[in-house]
Amino acid sequence: MIRSGGGSITNVSSIASLRWSRYQFLSYNTSKAALNHFTRVIARQYAPHHVRANVIIPGLIDTPHAEALFDTPEAVEKARIERVGRCPLGRQGTAQDIANAAVFLASEEASYITGLEMVVDGGVTL
Repeated sequence: MIRSGGGSITNVSSIASLRWSRYQFLSYNTSKAALNHFTRVIARQYAPHHVRANVIIPGLIDTPHAEALFDTPEAVEKARIERVGRCPLGRQGTAQDIANAAVFLASEEASYITGLEMVVDGGVTL
């Protein structure tokens, strides 16, 4: 990226990096918090080379991974209802919501943005 005159790095973290999660995954939460800081360090270190680094911090996203946390279809549905109830916007996010954020951060419209922790969570962390 330096040789080519710059570029954009977008990492993907989790709201679990920002606060305690009801799911006690110590290594997951800690590694995502480290990814946030890693992104800030890269952003500052490589800014003079026109390399931008940002991190997307998704909230409750309706994915197969979220479903895999539960053993039965009934438990999956119960968890889905509970997760929607935690979202101020009234729905879980989708993979497309995260992709939209990534496309923006990689675009020229974000050419003056670096070191950003972009929370995409429907208001869950408010």
